[in-house]
Amino acid sequence: KGKETDENNNEQVALRHAPPFYGSTLLKYRFKNLVVEASAVYNSKIKNEDLAPSEQSKTDIYAKDENGKPYSPNWYTLNLKASYQITKNLLVTTGWENITNQRYRPYSSGIVAAGSNFIIALRASLN
Repeated sequence: KGKETDENNNEQVALRHAPPFYGSTLLKYRFKNLVVEASAVYNSKIKNEDLAPSEQSKTDIYAKDENGKPYSPNWYTLNLKASYQITKNLLVTTGWENITNQRYRPYSSGIVAAGSNFIIALRASLN
């Protein structure tokens, strides 16, 4: 919780560009030609009173708390990915992102992130 001096009224206010606690965790398992990954991405909550004054006025990009004031809720996503090297020149990859289908916005973003989605890819090289 960093603070800065507001130029308009000379008071200490929350930093404008300080994101909440966030991070990611990745577990990876390899066995011969198979690679499996499980990951989590997470972001903590910022209460309304901890938002910078300039962020508190952005009611269109934040969720509303029980008092109807903007805040940034906590969120997480769980993800799985696997790849298999079929031959030296052929790799297949599949993944499931946001398994729990969380609805979230990264901090200070007006864009809602993608819901649960599946990925499949085939990669061929000519060597």
